[in-house]
Amino acid sequence: MTKKLFVHHPVFRLLSPIFSGTLVYLLLLLINNNIGQLQDTFLGEELYVCIGLAYLIQEFSRLSLLFFRRWNTPKSLFLKAAVQLLATIAVTVVLVSSSMYLYFKFVLFYTPNMRELFVFNHLFGFITLIYVILYLSHGFLYRINTERIAEELNAKNEIEADFLAFKRGINPDLLYESLEAMLVLMKEDAEAAEQFSEHFSIVYRYILSKGKRELVSLGEELEVLHELVLLLNHLPYRKIEFENKVKSMQWIVPTSLLQLVEYIVKTTISSNHKVLKIKLFEDQEYCSLQYRPEEKLNAQLTKATIKTIRNSYAYYAENKVLLTEENGFRILKLPKIEYDERSDH
Repeated sequence: MTKKLFVHHPVFRLLSPIFSGTLVYLLLLLINNNIGQLQDTFLGEELYVCIGLAYLIQEFSRLSLLFFRRWNTPKSLFLKAAVQLLATIAVTVVLVSSSMYLYFKFVLFYTPNMRELFVFNHLFGFITLIYVILYLSHGFLYRINTERIAEELNAKNEIEADFLAFKRGINPDLLYESLEAMLVLMKEDAEAAEQFSEHFSIVYRYILSKGKRELVSLGEELEVLHELVLLLNHLPYRKIEFENKVKSMQWIVPTSLLQLVEYIVKTTISSNHKVLKIKLFEDQEYCSLQYRPEEKLNAQLTKATIKTIRNSYAYYAENKVLLTEENGFRILKLPKIEYDERSDH
């Protein structure tokens, strides 16, 4: 925040004391009823003393801002601001009094009286007060604006997440491909078209109904995954052979397996002579999909592709969703989720 504040800008540090010192000098002439001497003594020694003292005070005030910015006590923002204001003005009084005493003692050769010190301290103390208030108000506005920007970013992220969830639930690509395939089947084989429509309805009914659930059992997802494999085998992709080696009870994020299998199929080069073999297996921490990749040139399965799934699992598991290569196989690892179904009741 301090880097953004204008009081730390070199131009401001160079020019501001000239104006504030000149203002103090004019006020001193006015207070002492010497305004008539302005034309004769405007560029006199006293003016340069005021400007020099303004440089000293403002540089001290600037350094005090850096000090209090790193000072973490007290925790109360109001109390910290009050302490900062009082401490800065107190040190300013000491600096002004010492400087003016030395100037009067060794340059003017007499000791300043209390009235002269009182006037100088009040004028420069007021400048310090404005200086610190500018900083505090800037910090207060910066905090408010930061909070508002954070709220807007959170709202934007929620909207984007809702849109992605809606888009994922509808899955327009699969929808149109399925409808087009159904139109072809209806002309060639009405019975096959009816079976195809059953696979299609089961998959979409599951996608739309489970979108609002946080977790589902692996068995429930696998039943729909079987229907999705049958559905995809009617589409112009490589035919799929799915093998399940998982026997234990698992919980997963709804539609995550369906999405991964669809990503695998759509990024694999189509072929009427080769079969795409996908195996589901488990270890102590992960439930994994394994296949041998033969990717299309314009579509690759990367970490960015599964970003939404990775973000979803981040809420429920300490481990991350992984994408690895081992012995010529690509493995998509979904972390196991600890979930007590009784906690919902």
